[in-house]
Amino acid sequence: MNKPQMASDSDLSALFRPKSIGLVGASPNSKFGPQFLRLLEQLGYSGKVAVVNPRYEEVAGYSCHPSIKSMPFVPDAVFVLRDAASTVAAIEEAADVGVRAAVTVATGFAEAGAEGAAAQARLVNVARRSGMAVVGPNCSGLINWADRVHLNLGAFEPKKAGHVALIAQGGGPKNALVANRRGVRWSHVVSCGNEAVTGSADFLRYFVDDPQVRVICGFIETLRDPERFFFECDRARDAGKPVILLKSGRTDAAQKAAAAHTGALAAPFRLYSGLFKRHGVVQVDSYEELLASAIAMQGGRSPGEGRLGLASSSGAWLEMILDESSKCEALSYPDFELQTVKTLRSVLPDLAACGNPLDFWGLKNQKEDSAKIYDAIASDANVDIFVTPYDPNHVGTTGEEQEMWADCAVEVAGRTDKLVTLITPVDASALPEQIDRFLEKNVAVLGQQEAFRALDRAVTWRRPVPPIADQPPIDTLGMAARLHDFRGKPFAGRPALDFLAAAGIPVVESRFVTSVDAAVNAADELGYPVVVKIGDTDVLHRTELSGVITNLRDAQEVSAAAKKLLAAGSKLLIIQSYVRDGVEMILGLETDDVLGTFVLVGQGGIWTEIMDDAALRPAGLRVGEPEQMLSELRAEKLLRGVRGAAALDTQALFGAVRRLDAIARGLGDQISSIDINPLFVRKQGVVAVDALIVPASGANGSRRK
Repeated sequence: MNKPQMASDSDLSALFRPKSIGLVGASPNSKFGPQFLRLLEQLGYSGKVAVVNPRYEEVAGYSCHPSIKSMPFVPDAVFVLRDAASTVAAIEEAADVGVRAAVTVATGFAEAGAEGAAAQARLVNVARRSGMAVVGPNCSGLINWADRVHLNLGAFEPKKAGHVALIAQGGGPKNALVANRRGVRWSHVVSCGNEAVTGSADFLRYFVDDPQVRVICGFIETLRDPERFFFECDRARDAGKPVILLKSGRTDAAQKAAAAHTGALAAPFRLYSGLFKRHGVVQVDSYEELLASAIAMQGGRSPGEGRLGLASSSGAWLEMILDESSKCEALSYPDFELQTVKTLRSVLPDLAACGNPLDFWGLKNQKEDSAKIYDAIASDANVDIFVTPYDPNHVGTTGEEQEMWADCAVEVAGRTDKLVTLITPVDASALPEQIDRFLEKNVAVLGQQEAFRALDRAVTWRRPVPPIADQPPIDTLGMAARLHDFRGKPFAGRPALDFLAAAGIPVVESRFVTSVDAAVNAADELGYPVVVKIGDTDVLHRTELSGVITNLRDAQEVSAAAKKLLAAGSKLLIIQSYVRDGVEMILGLETDDVLGTFVLVGQGGIWTEIMDDAALRPAGLRVGEPEQMLSELRAEKLLRGVRGAAALDTQALFGAVRRLDAIARGLGDQISSIDINPLFVRKQGVVAVDALIVPASGANGSRRK
């Protein structure tokens, strides 16, 4: 996979804040060149601009020059409007004269086959030799509203600058998000394209360091340099800047489409999701969720601990809001302080309740009393976020009331530094000019369906990140020797169980035999009932071969089972105590060549593939992450005890997860995967009854350097 070269701060500055621009390939007969120049003027760009095209004397009032070398100045950045072959030649010429940055919009590079990949390799070599930052190819460029400059293909609105930056691996998503009328105010946006030279991690680093940016959003197909990208995510968190990402490629079809689109090779979505959680990324599932989360965070006001103070003039609307907000674990409705209750009681009818959330009605002086209610709730020390419904679609007297309550919220926002939010019943029902008016007064406008999930994410993001957990001791040297012995070949049976035992993971008591008589003797020794399994180390999926016979209650049944498996070709049998109590779980490790090693826990046994109930995190678990992973599973209820059943030993499960994590930390580069299925969680302790170990390929079992 192509890994972009790290761009210097000066090169990125030349991209986003060039003092001079060369437009290469513009034509008066094409809409893009004149449009590009006109938008520079509308933005108020104050730098020098020149056009390069030997066929014309001028374009849109700007004089043309036959080449970059013949321009009257060396531009900080060039925007290249040429086909693939001519683009490479233009970048070579730009490098020769000392241009520090370029945007290349042409298609026909790595996304288009071998010939395009060769052209892209030439472009990369030129950029690396010269130290030039290059966006693209196969992109639409960038816009910087904060510094009133663009290097962008296509029209856009020269809006007032905001505090949200966008990194988009796709022109369509970029255009859709930039053109939103929901209330996100962008500071910068960049379309990455193929990321041949300058990549997402570079743009993320730039936005982390830019004081104009408060929130960083992204539409991501793949990460070509995940280590640097997530390092920058950690820096963003330390800088108090949320990173909100929408990741495509959740299905095989979408991953194939990404490869065809930008030449992206996408790892499984579940691995990205685990990394997002580890590095504090706000993960969203749609454009709407991305925009709502950005709106909730762009104002710079803290959501605190997520304690909502809600005032509604409609009881039915309040019920709908409670239904939505109850889905969000980080949000709550605290009791009001005594002084707040006294203020509310002074204006509400005697029969009206004064709780939180508040259904207010029957006011004698609508405007004055509403203002008192809003101010009292927003001023309450137990409240972090003030929320009130707002329906801009009403007309007549009811519409006047809606605007009055919105004005009350605006007044509250002017007297507090808390987050003040208007909730519309139908998302995007407020007009853009209404939303802009509220934004100017530090009031966020969110649709009911997305509002509380956005607020929930804002609260969760601000929670402190726990440290990396201590690593329990394991026999790393002995386990590495076992891996080496198999020289990249998968193994199960006795060596797999011994491997787990060396890590301190409890395994079921087992005997390994080669005859029927020995099987009966082993069963007598263990005590009935027992299980008889195929024990050959190269038989990896015994259940699919009917190679596991359970609940054998006497010697006659064991003898029959042993004869059956030996007759089928098994050379070794495993005799195990039959574990009947507890819940079956699966634990595992999975190593990706690019993203690294991950720890998995989920519902096991025959339910693993049916229920698809699993949680995953990158190796090197933080304090509390095993508990967090379990909380994401539907199987958690089984382990905690349901319908009168006793709670099981989840602490022992967490201990096994930590020991599996210790294997990943010590031996992750030597292991392709580990599959412990099932691991029984019992009233006391856990026990693994089967495992499959797949070493990494290579003579010494090492795959990744």
